[in-house]
Amino acid sequence: MIEKRSKAESIETTSKEDVSYDLSSNNDKPKGTHNTTTAELLQNDPKVKRIRKIAIVVLLTAAVGVSGGIYTSLVRSEEREFQNRFEDQAKQIGQALEAELDNKLRAIDALSVTITSFAGSQSVQWPNITVPEFSYRAASALSLGRALSVALYPIVSYDQMRQWEIFSVQNQQWVKEVVAFQAKFPQAFRSSVKKEHNMDASRAERHMVTNSSELLHNISDVIFHFDDDGMPTRISNELMLPMWQHAPVHPGLPRTNYDAYAVERNREALDKVMQNQASVLGQSYTLEESCYGHDFPPMSPDLETETWDDIWTQMVAMKNNHQHGHSGHTEIMDHSGHIELNHNHHEVAGLEGPAVNLFYPVFSDLNENRTVVSILALTSKWDSFLLPSLPPDPNGLMVTMNNECGQSFTFEITGEEVIYLGPGDHHEAKYGSFEKRFPLTLDSSVFTEVPMANEYCTYTASVYPSSQMREEFASNSPMIYTVSVAVIFFFTIFVFVFYDYLVQARQRYLVETASKSNAIISSLFPQIVRDRLMEGEGQNARKKIWRTEAVNGGAEKPAGPPIANFFANTTVMFGDIAGFTAWSSSRQPSEVFALLESLYGKMDSIAREMKVFKVETIGDCYVAVTGLPNPQEDHHLRMVKFATRVLKSMGPLTRQMEVKLGPGTTKLGFRVGLHSGPVTAGVLRGEKSRFQLFGDTMNMASRMESTGKINFIQVSNATARLIVASGKDHWISKREDMVEVKGKGTVQTYWVTDICAQRRQSNDKSTCESSASERRSMDTLCSKDQDAIAKNNTRRSLVEWQVELLSQLIKQIVAKRKDSPRKSLQPFNGWDSKHATPRDEIVEELHLPSLKPGTTTNQDSNRVKLSQKVQDQLHDFVTSIAMLYRDNGFHNYEHACHVTMSANKFLMRVVNPQGNGFEDSLRASLRAFHNHEYAYGLTGDPLTQFAIIFSALIHDIDHQGVSNKQLSEEDSRLAMMYNGKSPAEQNSIDLAFEVLGSSQYHDLVSCICANEEELKRFRQLVVNCVMATDIFDKDLLAIRNKKWKKAFKSEEEESSSDLKATIVIEHIIQAADVAHTMQHWHVYQKWNEKLFFEMCTAHEADRGPAKDPALGWYEGELWFFDNYVIPLAKKLEECGVFGVSSDECLNYALENRKEWEIRGRDLVTSMKERYAKMRKEGKRGSL
Repeated sequence: MIEKRSKAESIETTSKEDVSYDLSSNNDKPKGTHNTTTAELLQNDPKVKRIRKIAIVVLLTAAVGVSGGIYTSLVRSEEREFQNRFEDQAKQIGQALEAELDNKLRAIDALSVTITSFAGSQSVQWPNITVPEFSYRAASALSLGRALSVALYPIVSYDQMRQWEIFSVQNQQWVKEVVAFQAKFPQAFRSSVKKEHNMDASRAERHMVTNSSELLHNISDVIFHFDDDGMPTRISNELMLPMWQHAPVHPGLPRTNYDAYAVERNREALDKVMQNQASVLGQSYTLEESCYGHDFPPMSPDLETETWDDIWTQMVAMKNNHQHGHSGHTEIMDHSGHIELNHNHHEVAGLEGPAVNLFYPVFSDLNENRTVVSILALTSKWDSFLLPSLPPDPNGLMVTMNNECGQSFTFEITGEEVIYLGPGDHHEAKYGSFEKRFPLTLDSSVFTEVPMANEYCTYTASVYPSSQMREEFASNSPMIYTVSVAVIFFFTIFVFVFYDYLVQARQRYLVETASKSNAIISSLFPQIVRDRLMEGEGQNARKKIWRTEAVNGGAEKPAGPPIANFFANTTVMFGDIAGFTAWSSSRQPSEVFALLESLYGKMDSIAREMKVFKVETIGDCYVAVTGLPNPQEDHHLRMVKFATRVLKSMGPLTRQMEVKLGPGTTKLGFRVGLHSGPVTAGVLRGEKSRFQLFGDTMNMASRMESTGKINFIQVSNATARLIVASGKDHWISKREDMVEVKGKGTVQTYWVTDICAQRRQSNDKSTCESSASERRSMDTLCSKDQDAIAKNNTRRSLVEWQVELLSQLIKQIVAKRKDSPRKSLQPFNGWDSKHATPRDEIVEELHLPSLKPGTTTNQDSNRVKLSQKVQDQLHDFVTSIAMLYRDNGFHNYEHACHVTMSANKFLMRVVNPQGNGFEDSLRASLRAFHNHEYAYGLTGDPLTQFAIIFSALIHDIDHQGVSNKQLSEEDSRLAMMYNGKSPAEQNSIDLAFEVLGSSQYHDLVSCICANEEELKRFRQLVVNCVMATDIFDKDLLAIRNKKWKKAFKSEEEESSSDLKATIVIEHIIQAADVAHTMQHWHVYQKWNEKLFFEMCTAHEADRGPAKDPALGWYEGELWFFDNYVIPLAKKLEECGVFGVSSDECLNYALENRKEWEIRGRDLVTSMKERYAKMRKEGKRGSL
C-alpha cells in the first residue's frame, strides 16, 4: 500500500500534458523522445555530403584546368618566341658564312691575278718566279680575307727540283723585304700576334730582321718534309709543292722549301686544285699543330739556333749513328718531334682552335687554255668565318662544322665572342630537332671565274640553340600567372571549405554543448527530475521552469511549480573517511584530490553496478540512497551490500595509493551509517541548482555515521527491522552500548557483520558478489580488534613510498642532464672531506646553478626511465637507512617519513607555486624561468631538491632518543668524536654518507651526480640541511639569525640570490622537522604524545631530565610555540616563496597553540596515564 501511494503521489506531481525528452543517453530517454539533432541529420545526410564533395571536386577541377591552361599557353608563347629568334639568328649565321667565304675567295683571287699578271710580264718561266713587293700584296689579301697567313707553293717537277733548289737559295732576298715590312708596319699582321705576347717590338725586330749574309744560309737548300719520326728529310718526288714566298715570316729558321704536297691531308685537295682548276677548302687542322699560322709543324728550339747547313750535317751524322745502333736519333727526335709542339704556340696570339686552308690556283696566264703553275694557300681560323657578321645579341648559339672527310668541331656564339668548344658535335641532344643546315658551297663570283670543288670534303654548318639561349626566353611569368590563378581558386576553395568547417564546427559545438549540459544534468539529477526539467514543447516552455519572478519585498523565486517528489521507502547511507582531515593537512592539494577521486571513483563505479543513486559528496562524506528515483523493494538489502563492498575496496585502494601519497594513507578508514525511511527529494532551483534529499531520514543516517566506528557499518533500528523482515538477521549484530542521538535520545543500533562469511555458511551464493580476496579484506576491516599493522609491513610500505619519491627526483636530475656530457665516476669511499667534522663543512651561502635556456621541465622527466640496477640500489639504500633508525617513540623512521613528506610539500610550494596545470611547452618554459627567479634558483636545480628530500630521510639516523645536551653530558663516544657539538646530527650525516659511499651503490651515485663537482655540491647541501635541524645549538642559531638579517632585513645592500636560497633551503627542513606543530590538531597531538613517551622512556633510563617530563610539558609546549614554531611560521611568510603554505602553517600553529593552552593540562595527564598503562603492558612508545 505504501509503494502504491508513493507511486500515485509521484504521478500526481508530474504534468500529464508535457512530453519529456533526454539528450544524454538513448538508454535513459523516455518513449517518444528524440536524441538526433538537426545538425547531426545535416552532417549525416548523404545528399549533403555528396553535394559538398561535388562542389569541392568542381572547384578543384576548375582550378587545375584553368591554371594548367594558362601555364601551357604562356610556356608555348615563350617557346614560339624562342624558335622564331633562333630561326632568324640561324639564318643570319648561314648568310654570314656564305658572305665570308665569298670575301676570302675575292681576296685570294685578287692576289692570284696579280701574281699571274706579273709572271706573264717576265721572261722567266715557272717555277722560278719571285713576286716583287710580296709583303704588300700579302698584307692586302690577309686584311681583306681576315686570314692568318698566305703562302705561295710553286709546282716543281722532279726534273726541275735541282734547278729550283739553286734558284730558291739565290733569290731569298724577298725574306728580308717581308721582315722589313713587318718591322715598318707591325699592324699589318696584327691578327696573328697576341696582345699579351711577351715579346716586345724590339725583340720581334731582332728576330725578324737579320743581315743578308745570315739569310743566305737560313733557307734550306733542299726541298724537305718531316718524316713519321718528326725529323726533317729531303724529298725527291715526281711532283712537289715547296713553300716559297709567304707572310708573315716567323722568327727563327724559315720553313721555305717545305713540301706541302708531302702532307697527306693536303694531297687530295691540291690534286683537285691542279686537275680541276678550282678552289678547294682543305681539311681542317688544329692551330696548335701549326707554326705561327703556317701549315707545317714547328721545329725544336734546339734546332732553331742552328743554320740549315748545320741541321743537315746533324741529320747525316744522326743517320750514320742510327745505322751503327746508336741511340742519338731518339734523342734528336725528342728535340724535334711532336713532344715540343706546344712550345712556340704559347708565344703567339690567336693560335688556338681549328683552321682551314683555302687552296687557290695561280695560272700561267688568263686565257682560256691556262694551266695551273702554282697554288696559293690562305690560312684562316674558322671563327673568322663567324665573327664579322654575327647576329644581334646572340646568346648560346651552337654552330657545328662538319665535312665529308669525317671532321667536325663546335663553336658557341655568345655576345661578341665565338668560343671553340672542341672537336666533335657538342650540341645538346634535346635541341637536335632544331637543327638548321647551311652547306658552304658557292658559285663562281670572282674575276677569274674559278669554281669551288664542291665534290671534295664539302663543309656544312649545323646551327642549334642551347639551354642558355632558351633560358633567355624563360621567365617566371607563366608560373606567376599560374600561381596567381591557382591561389585565387584555392583561396575560393579554402573559403568554401573553411565556411563549411565553421558551419560543421558550430553544429558540433551545439551538439556537444547540449550533450555536455545534459550530461551535467544527468550526473546531478535522476531521470524523473531530468524529464521534469526538460519537459514542455519548444524552447520557451523549457525556459519557463528556470524563469524567476518577483515576489513581495523584491525577492525572486523560480516561476512554475516546484520540482519535488516524496519517496516513502528509501535507505540513506552516510560514509565518512575517518582521519581524512588530519591526513590532508600534511598533503599537497593535488594529493588530496588524487585520493578523493580514486576513492569516490571506485564508489561511483560500485553504485552504478548495484543501481544505487549517489546524492552528493560533502567534504569527505559520501551520501547515497536506494529506493529512488525508481522504487526498489530490496532498498535496505541493496544498501547494506553496497556499503559492504565500499568498505572492502578501501583497504586495497589505500595500500595501493600509499606508495604515491605517503605514510598514513593505509590508516585511513571508512565510517558508515545507514537509516531507512521516507525522504522528500527534489531540485532547489536558482543558483547552482542540485538534487537534494530532505527529511528526518537524512538526519538519522548522518547520526548513524557520526556515532559509528571506523571500518564499521552502523544501521539504525528501522533498517535493522527491515533486514530481519527480509530473513537476513544473521547480517547484523546488536551494538553493546546504547547511542545518544540528538533529538532522539538513547537508541539501540546494530553493526553489520561479515555478510559474505554468513552467506558462505548458509550456502546462499546468490547474495554474495565479492571475490575471495575481497572477503578476506572484509574479515580484516570489520574485525573489532583494530591492532596496528605489523611494523615490518609498515616499514615496507614507507620504504616503497620513499623510493618512489626519490626516483621521481632522480629522473628530474637525469632529464636536466640529458644534453650535458657526463663523465663516469670512479669508485669512492666515504665521501672524504678535508674538514674534520660535518659541522666544519657548514657554509654561509650555497651556490645554485643558473637556469639555462631550454631547461628540461618536470614533464620531460616522466619520459626518463631509470635502469633496473639503479632502482634496485635505491631500494636497497632506503631499506638500509630505515634499518639504521632506532625504535624510539618519536625519533624513528616513521617520523623521518613524516618529515620527508612535509619537506616535499614545502618544496613543491616553492618550485611550483602555480600547481601542475596543463600548458604547452612555451608556457612551461616561461613559467619555469619565472619560478626559477621567484624561488631564488631552486626551481631549475633538481639536485638541490633531491638533497633536501635526502636530508629529511637521513636527518635522525641512529638517534638515541635523547638530546644533544644529554649526549654531551654523558661524555659518550659521539660527543667525543664531534667535540660535544651537534653529535646526533653529525653522526647521522656520517652514517648516511658511509652507506651511500659503499661500492654497491656506485651506479646510484653516478646517476645522482655526474662529476666530482656535483658530488661535493650534493654533500654540501646535505650538510647544511641536516645541521639546520639542530635548533638548540646557540652558535648555529646565531649564524642563522645573522644570515637572516643580512638576506631579508638589511636595507643597506641587496643580498645575493644564493644567500636567500640557502635560507629558504634551511627553513624547508626546519619547518618539516616540526611540521606536526603546524598541521591539524590530531597530527600535532599524535606526534606530541610520541615525543612525550620518548622523553619519559629516557627519564626512566636516567638519560633524560632529572624531573618527570610531565611536570613541565604543558609550559614547555607553550614556550616552544611562542619562541620557535610561530616565529618560524612567520619567517616562512617573510621569505616570500612559500605561498599559501606559510599562511596555512601560521594558522595551524596559532590554532594548535590555542587548543593546547585550553586542553594541554588534561592531555598531559591523559598521556601520562596511557604511558603508565603501556609500560605496565610491556610495550614501548614507538607506535
